Amino acid sequence: MNKRTSDTVRLNAENLDEIRASIDWQALFAGLGLRKAEQKSKPNDWWAFSPFHDEKTPSFHMAAGGVWYDFSIGEGGGPIELVQRLDGGNCYEAGRLILERGWAHASVDLSEPVTAHRDTVRQGVTKSISAATESERPANEVIRQDLLKMCEYHPWLAERGISEETCELLGIGYLPQGRSPLKGRVVFQVADARSTSKNPNTPNRVILSHLGRAPTDDIDPKYLFYPGFRKTDELYAQEIISLHEDAAKQVKETGAIVVTEGPFDVAKAVEAGLRNVVASFGASLSKQQAKKLKLMADTFGAKQIRVVFDRDDAGRQGAVKAADALRQVGLEPVIFDWDSPIARSSRGAVHIPAGTDDLADFSTEQLIWLRAKNLI
Repeated sequence: MNKRTSDTVRLNAENLDEIRASIDWQALFAGLGLRKAEQKSKPNDWWAFSPFHDEKTPSFHMAAGGVWYDFSIGEGGGPIELVQRLDGGNCYEAGRLILERGWAHASVDLSEPVTAHRDTVRQGVTKSISAATESERPANEVIRQDLLKMCEYHPWLAERGISEETCELLGIGYLPQGRSPLKGRVVFQVADARSTSKNPNTPNRVILSHLGRAPTDDIDPKYLFYPGFRKTDELYAQEIISLHEDAAKQVKETGAIVVTEGPFDVAKAVEAGLRNVVASFGASLSKQQAKKLKLMADTFGAKQIRVVFDRDDAGRQGAVKAADALRQVGLEPVIFDWDSPIARSSRGAVHIPAGTDDLADFSTEQLIWLRAKNLI
């Protein structure tokens, strides 16, 4: 397996022993997305449905130290062997992944210019449409961890006008407990549409990372990503454009893809029935994200990209720079004008009211109206 020259830090046998000795097996269990069989499990003796195939009766067993055995396939081992079995690669690559996910620790500094990403996507996964523009470096890898299994619908989401149906479609929920650094935050799955070796011609939804949003604005940082994930390579809700039938239809009808700043903006748009909306994870648009939008536009027939960044100075300046980046890849950008009248009445021009500062601040009725006017 080829390695990049920047992978200067290597694990050794002693590091692997440290990983085995320090493994947080319950975090490993949850992080790998194993489906716990509650009725059969005991406090330090957990059972799960096999991660290797579908089954009706749980046959996978894990105990302290991450020692596991799958009776359905007659195989077992420790935490490193399990990650190898699930994700491929050698024991050192499996050890590195465990360290990067925070499931164990070892006396090795991974903060140096190293990476766990391989030159190709992990076994069984191919690059998606959105990753195809990045030939100079590997794409963000698919992860097995699915925090949404431990999340719940939260009143704060209801207050923001986000329904359970929208949360299910996008992968949103509140994480009340656990060992994840996203505990106590609203979690957004960052996903993509990628084909697998089993279905090379049929893209499926895969998880690339999770983003945690603080439920109150006094918590710092407001947004928290897992380390190692390159947000500038992805667009939030990019999988909807590729997989949702209504998205392709709306791109064709409007001739546009809408790009906004954050996940909540997209969630509110989805709540209003808008499906051709993605987010750039902030008031900036990288060259990689611009290339992805170009590929999406070419694939689904969008003639322009409508940039709806926030109303504040950062959003306005970011929108201008984003438009520049889009022009450089041959796209036609249209910046949403917060100051122009959106309608006229007998009393004169109607403007967007003060206090409505981003896409998520609009009601669903207002978003539907703006779409009908072809403004977003």
